[in-house]
Amino acid sequence: MDKTKLNFFETKNILTDKEVNFINKDIMGNNFPWYYEPVATTDKFQFFSHTLVVRESGEVNSKHFEFFENIFDRFVDIHKLKVKGITRAVLNLTNNNNYKNGDPHVDHEFKHKVFMLYLNTVEGSTIVYDKKYVNKKQFTTMPLEKIKKPLKKIKEIKPKCGKAVCWNGNYYHASGFPKEGRRVVVVFTFV
Repeated sequence: MDKTKLNFFETKNILTDKEVNFINKDIMGNNFPWYYEPVATTDKFQFFSHTLVVRESGEVNSKHFEFFENIFDRFVDIHKLKVKGITRAVLNLTNNNNYKNGDPHVDHEFKHKVFMLYLNTVEGSTIVYDKKYVNKKQFTTMPLEKIKKPLKKIKEIKPKCGKAVCWNGNYYHASGFPKEGRRVVVVFTFV
């Protein structure tokens, strides 16, 4: 597998001290509005989310969008990435659920990139696999129990507060789950 096709970009700490303080106080605090999601990729993976930009419509759905958009724009500028449009933006919160990783999946049926910003340092690596979504004859989700031959990992990204990464979203990927506490990430998908 040629890793260059993954088009992986990373900034180890993109956050300013002021942004870290806001995240710790407001986003990670007890009064942030999280919404229960009964299905992530399949119904065995429930989680909490806060939608910044609605996937289907592209409509901004949160007063916190601009805060995270500024961080996204900074990352895009650092790595000189081209953005035609944001197709989804969300904060995801996952807990221990007795699985190490979720189902391998892609976020959209069209070519896109995934930007991920970790808001805390915790167990629960993001795994990117060598299998690529190439057409609608494939499923966007590969339920763990239906995978006969293990997928090959091409990238494991360990969560660290302030780390921002981006890769070709047509590669299947899966979130890891913490043994303790919560894992909080911001995900933007874009074309």
